Amino acid sequence: MPDQVIDAAMARSLHADACRDHGLVAWVVMWDAPGYPDQFIARLATKRLSPYVLVANTLAGVQEQLPPGLVRAERQPSDPPEVVEIWFA
Repeated sequence: MPDQVIDAAMARSLHADACRDHGLVAWVVMWDAPGYPDQFIARLATKRLSPYVLVANTLAGVQEQLPPGLVRAERQPSDPPEVVEIWFA
């Protein structure tokens, strides 16, 4: 399924729906991910990564589009190299 670039309002709506239906909801923030050279993206994830992405030129730009109330986690050594951080509901 191809990616769907969304805005902050749609991110809040999709996030709320995901929280109702799933026990674990996160936004995975990546830099220079395939298909998004030299850009930051945040991809909604539940059991797996979704096609919904926020896009920005800066880390702060993508972070400000994330839904409110999330908790930030640092990237782990086992994460793919493009992962910068993960925000959990």
